[in-house]
Order: sequence, then C-alpha cells, then structure tokens
Amino acid sequence: MSRFKYNYYLIILIVVMFISISFLVYQQIFSGLYGSDTDEHIVFLYKYFYDVDPFYIPHPLWHYGVFITATILRLPIEYAAVFFSASLVSLWIYLVYRVVKSKLANESFYKLTLITFSIIIIGPLCIPWYNKIIFLGQGSPNIWHNVTLWMVQPFALLSIVFVIRAINTNKSIYYLLTILAVIISLFAKPSFAIMFLPALTLFALILKVRNQKFLIFYAIMGLFSVLILAYQFIHTFNSGDSKVVFDFLGVWSHSSQNIALSIILALAFPMLLLLFEPKIINDKYILLSWLQVFIGLIYYTMLAQTGKYYMHGNFGWSYALAMSLLYIFSIIKFFEIYLQFHRIKKYILLSLLIIQVSIGIFYFIKVLDGQNPLYVAIFF
Repeated sequence: MSRFKYNYYLIILIVVMFISISFLVYQQIFSGLYGSDTDEHIVFLYKYFYDVDPFYIPHPLWHYGVFITATILRLPIEYAAVFFSASLVSLWIYLVYRVVKSKLANESFYKLTLITFSIIIIGPLCIPWYNKIIFLGQGSPNIWHNVTLWMVQPFALLSIVFVIRAINTNKSIYYLLTILAVIISLFAKPSFAIMFLPALTLFALILKVRNQKFLIFYAIMGLFSVLILAYQFIHTFNSGDSKVVFDFLGVWSHSSQNIALSIILALAFPMLLLLFEPKIINDKYILLSWLQVFIGLIYYTMLAQTGKYYMHGNFGWSYALAMSLLYIFSIIKFFEIYLQFHRIKKYILLSLLIIQVSIGIFYFIKVLDGQNPLYVAIFF
C-alpha cells in the first residue's frame, strides 16, 4: 500500500475528529447548554492573564496553550480555545496511532487506523436493564467534557512509552524524556503523576529494576515531582474552604449504587482479556497500566476534596487516565496475540470489543448532540 494511502486513512480520521471536537468545544463555550467545565476554564484564563489581582491556577498548561494560540493567530480567546482543544485531540489520535503502529507494524494501514479509532472512541460496557446511564458511576476510557484531561493525555502516554523503552534499553535519552513528560504533565493535570509515581515504584519492585541509571532517574523525577506537587498542594488547599480528606467510597457512592459492578463495567474488555490470557501481565505495558488502575482506584475510593468541589470527584481523574491507558495497551495486545486465542475466546473478546466501541460511538454522538455527558442513557 502506498504512503499516500496511509496518509489518506489517518488524515480522514484526524480531520473528522478535529471538526467534531471543534463543534463540541464551540457549543460548550457559547451555547450554555452543553455540560462541561470548558467555560469555567475560560473564566479562569481571563482572571489569570487579565485581572489585576493575582489568580492562581494549579495546572495552567491548557490555559497557556489557549493564550499563546490566541496571541499567535490573533484570535479571540474563545475561538483559540476551540482550535487548541481540537488540536490536542488530534495530537492524541496521532500519538495513539504511532503506538499502535509500533506494536502492530505488520498490519495493514486500514486496520491500524481502525484499531486507533476503536481506542479513542470506546466506551464502558452498559447493561441497560440494570442501569441505562453510560458514564455516571462507571466513568469511561474516553471523556469528552474535560479539556485539562485532553491536555494531560499526550504526556501521560509518552511517559509510559518512554519509561518502558528506558527500562528495556537502559538509554539515558529515554529516562530524560520520561522526566520531561512527567514534569510537563504536572502543569497539565497532576492526576497522572500522583498515580504514575507510586505505580512505577511497584512496577520496579515487581520486576526488580535496580540498575544505577533507573535509580538516579527515579530520584530526580521523584524529587522534582514532589516539589511541584507540594507547591500546587499548598497553594490549592491553603484555606479552610477546601481540604483533602479520607472519605471511603463517599464521592463514588453518590453516582453508583454498586461500585464493584461499576468497576467491572468500566474495565470489562481489559478484565476479560486478562482472565482469558493471564500471561499478558508479563507485558510491561500491561503490568504498568494495571498498577496505575490499582493506584487510581485507591485514590477514588479513599480520598475526597471538601467544599464546593466535593461532588466533582477530582480524585477520580487518576482512575480515568489509568483506564484510558489500560484500554490502549489491552486493545493493542488483543490484536497482537489475536491468532493465538481459541476460537470461542477470540469471538467473545471481539464481540465485547465491538459492543463497547458501539457504546462509545453512541455516547460520543449524544454528547455532540448536546446531552449532558454524565447522564447519556441507552434506551430500549
């Protein structure tokens, strides 16, 4: 297949998603009817850059991206937010594609693009006769109402890819790239780093990674990350209005009647894949992804932010990011070992994947149509 054909498939996917996200973000900002926090972050941006009184944003990378875009392209802030956010999602799609291609190099370009689309659109499993709501309670591997999550996703994925390559090759350049990606991610959304660091610790202990380069890398990354996180923590929770407290299942229980079932529905495909083929846990990407899910679940089940942001479930973002990364590497692994499965297992997994991708497409269309992302329901 020609290089042009490759570009044709990938460009079509990116262009369609760029237009879709542009429409979505435009509506989130201007319509007042689309559920998201985009308009709130626009307000924060104006206060941060234009108010006389100092205004603190703990993770201002998206806001800087929009401001710089507005300055360079001479656009109003709102239109710059539309362009920059759609560009972020386009970058995310391209990075996912590159990871897919690196793992499944022998597949056709059409199949690689189709797998990429499945990854970036897939939703959780939904049981309509139990609970018709797709997102609330379960969460989703793909979220369409949080721009700061879109901001951190590329750096989260790059951190995973770089650190595994660093451990496999012991090359200093990959350790350095991991440090840079993690530090930048802290200014996009600290939810990834606070999950990645302890997960990487467990990962290193399990695999007995003890070489000198890794230990120096981990010490440097840990020191800079802790200092930045401490600064963010002090400046975010420096008043009595909001604190971090232990709150076992407090926030989650408001959105889910059965948290164990919600976890199973959210992680249905990766769980079944691991159940059918337990040895895939030896894959470093799969192992690190599951460890991140474990840490993310601890945060979501144990911690809460008091005050007006209590119901926002901000400690759930680590779990959401972990879920997204787990689906990337689980779907890739499925197609990597597809021919090794017994026919029945293969068809069950493929059927489940198709169902979840269909739910994800339905969910995305409904969000584009203006339904609240939290409450999109499947009706029968």
